[in-house]
Amino acid sequence: MRKQHQSAWLWAKQSKSCWTGIGALVLCTQSFLLQAADAQAFDSLIQRLDNGDLVFADRAAIDDYMQQLKAAVPPDDAKRQRRLQREQCYADFYDKPDQGIAYANQFLHKVEMNQDLVNLSHFYLCRAYHYGSKNQLIEQDADLQQAVALAGRSEDPLTKAQALSDYAELLSSRGDNGEALVQLFEANQLYKKLGNRFGIGDTVESIATSLRRMGEYDKALEYLELSEKEFAAPGDKYRLGFLWQQKAFIYGETGKPEMARQMLERTKQLYLQIGEPLYAAAADVDLMWVANQQERFGESLEIAAKVEQQLNRYQQQGGGEKVVNAELFVLYQAEALAGTGQLASALEKFIEAEKLITALENPRYSMWLHRSWSKALAQAGDYTRAYQQLVQANLLEQQLNSLSKKQRESLLRYQFDTELKDEKNNQLQAQNQLTSQQLQVLESAQRWQYIAIALFIILALIALFYAISQIQRNRQLHRLAMTDELTRVANRRSILWFAENVRQQSLQHQQHWCLLLIDIDYFKQCNDNYGHDAGDQVLVQTAAMLKQQLRAQDRVGRTGGEEFLVVLPNTDVAGATEVAEQLRLSVHALSFSGYPGIQISISVGVAQAGRLEDVREVMSRADAGLYQAKSSGRNKVIVS
Repeated sequence: MRKQHQSAWLWAKQSKSCWTGIGALVLCTQSFLLQAADAQAFDSLIQRLDNGDLVFADRAAIDDYMQQLKAAVPPDDAKRQRRLQREQCYADFYDKPDQGIAYANQFLHKVEMNQDLVNLSHFYLCRAYHYGSKNQLIEQDADLQQAVALAGRSEDPLTKAQALSDYAELLSSRGDNGEALVQLFEANQLYKKLGNRFGIGDTVESIATSLRRMGEYDKALEYLELSEKEFAAPGDKYRLGFLWQQKAFIYGETGKPEMARQMLERTKQLYLQIGEPLYAAAADVDLMWVANQQERFGESLEIAAKVEQQLNRYQQQGGGEKVVNAELFVLYQAEALAGTGQLASALEKFIEAEKLITALENPRYSMWLHRSWSKALAQAGDYTRAYQQLVQANLLEQQLNSLSKKQRESLLRYQFDTELKDEKNNQLQAQNQLTSQQLQVLESAQRWQYIAIALFIILALIALFYAISQIQRNRQLHRLAMTDELTRVANRRSILWFAENVRQQSLQHQQHWCLLLIDIDYFKQCNDNYGHDAGDQVLVQTAAMLKQQLRAQDRVGRTGGEEFLVVLPNTDVAGATEVAEQLRLSVHALSFSGYPGIQISISVGVAQAGRLEDVREVMSRADAGLYQAKSSGRNKVIVS
């Protein structure tokens, strides 16, 4: 800082000293040299940051870098001063979001910033970061969209990559993982062209996070391993902590809670080492999640008490930033209280958690909330409200499954379009190179004609190849869109389309037709007791048995988690009841390799379509029969 003050003083004296002889001329020359030296040092620091070459091991390293940057910025250099202010918006208000928002507002409201698209985009990104720290998601979304638009207009690849990455994180956090992945892949390509290793690694980790939230755990783990191996520089503890935390989530969500616990303990210790108490508190909240999974509810409440002490201490110190998973903290408290029999306190906590989680607009969190809440209400004997909460959870699960499928289809389309674009670009480059070489060797118009004909044939063959390839890909996408990915029977859209066709044909030929709505009894207990792999095996074998027992003209489809719909053309209610009973007996006789303790049953609702009824009305009556079958003890067939 002494050097900076000296330089500023020399500039203040410059206009007077340049008129006072040889000594003043030397002084004036020194001021120019000092400014140039400072500018070079400043630009070097910024270049290392923009290239992704810097690794900040802890908060002290960030503060040290900012001190160097402030000391090196030349006085009266508006461009470099603005670049410094851009970095200060993040670093100086790291844990003071209200002050950070106020600081960013100073620049966003300046008229002269309207032409400075790059810096304007970054100040929107900075304000969005601070809004995110306060969980003001609507404001964060608006700022991120504005930042992406400005970055696109600026045509600055680094700014565009950073804006796309930040917006993708928000999209992924609220469940829009397909669109998030599209933006992350685009940002990743921009970082690769720039050679920015930090940005490449950051997008690889974000891609892994989005894949995990879509349930693509194997792919997510591959990306995390790639990032840890290729992009985590020695001493990069922030990145290492994030990688460990994401691995812990995968272990926890795939039924390996002990591995998740060990990984989260390592993560917490790492954050404590680098002086990040809020990150350590977030790891403690995640440890509560694991403890609840293992039904170690007393341990979960002990962790909760420590977290509350940490948060109270932090708030007393004046911190405005929140723990990133504060909403889930309340949910995990509620689960632990219910698990220890403190039902009254637990139900109060569930109400508090509902308010917090609803504000996040995150369907996955809402589904967890309603499912846990339902279980606690059932423990308390309030079965009506427990059923209502369970219905909400099941609806959200169906929506998530549907959304996940759409996101996968969107991602497939994006990857296909990207591959096609790359192939066309490669083809164009090849053609340009070929043409350039030909221009150097062609000697006559006749040879030009031969080459033109040859190129025409090549292009025709390429066009034919792409047409055939596109047809094949479209067929594959159509099959994927109409088939349930796990059970390989028709999905909800496909079976409803089939039912509508049967309805129209039956109306035309004056034939009866029926629907069977089937639900696997106590399927959640199977998942809880034996794990999701066992649950998947139950779904697959049940679907196969249903399909095996039906006629060629019948069709079975999966309409929800453990729910199936069977369409029986040219069948009256007596025949449908007989089919339903046969299906019930066949499923009940199933055995599952590797899980000898599992024996399942199904409940079936039967409905014969009325002449003027549409598919939804018939399904509603079948659902009423299914509800009656479940209410009267399950493993039954009820005609409605």
